[in-house]
Amino acid sequence: MILILFQLIALVVFSLIRFSASEILAPVAEKTHIFCISQLPLDSFSLAELKALVCAENFSNIGESELYISTGLIHLFVVSGAHLILIERILKVCRCRENLVFPLMLMYGFACNLNAPVCRCLFAFMLSDYLSKKNIVWPVHFRVLAIGLTTLAFNYTWISSLSLQMSWIAAFLVMLGKKFFMGSSSLFKQSLFFISLFPTLVFFQVPSISIILVNLIFAPILEFFLFPLGLLTWFFSFSYPVFDFFIILIKKFLTLLEMDYQFQLNELPENLVFFNWIFIFSLHLTFHLLDVVKLRKLKLYES
Repeated sequence: MILILFQLIALVVFSLIRFSASEILAPVAEKTHIFCISQLPLDSFSLAELKALVCAENFSNIGESELYISTGLIHLFVVSGAHLILIERILKVCRCRENLVFPLMLMYGFACNLNAPVCRCLFAFMLSDYLSKKNIVWPVHFRVLAIGLTTLAFNYTWISSLSLQMSWIAAFLVMLGKKFFMGSSSLFKQSLFFISLFPTLVFFQVPSISIILVNLIFAPILEFFLFPLGLLTWFFSFSYPVFDFFIILIKKFLTLLEMDYQFQLNELPENLVFFNWIFIFSLHLTFHLLDVVKLRKLKLYES
């Protein structure tokens, strides 16, 4: 709890003095991000998807992203923790030296302009590595909280970042799935994500429950196949027709679903950000209290 208190104090102090550590790294991150984009094949029909999927570049207009928003797949085109975890697995499969894995992931983080979800994931890797080396065991929900607060202290302006909030909620749900729903079906886990993110989704569009099934089918394809293929296209630009082919194929399937995009708002409402923080910290408080009750019961049983 001392660590959490220290992080909260640091967050308040940094916001008062307008200090952001990420601003110091911003020039390098921006140049690396521009370099990442410049290496992509300009002739690609799916250049917008490549930019988003590989270099974490936002879609420039609603026409490029409308199909992915309406089907609930837009989050897969935002480079986040899941993508970095996959990169780590790829590096380990390629037998990359252990001491090079994190530096390479950090370089990729810079290529993604050190956005909020990527930074949150990088801090997660750093904390996990530290705890592992020191043989320290923390409750998983406490780790998620510590990582999130560290990310906020790194850049206090992310207090209004919806992408950080969604990344934080997703990390919490992954933890929840590993701890309580290991044997549950993929359909149940996707439903849990949909229910938890529903308050956010409803502010931007009228979400359909069919989004659960769409994500169940297409999320693994985009995450475990299309993302590595995008990375391969970055290294070997001549292979972009293969990436284009699969994007066209996926778009045709998604178009057949005829899921209309009903846009709700033109700008992010402040009450949505506020509600999400209440929801996030309520989750942490609930699981902290559950741990306290469990510990008390254990002490009573032992006595």
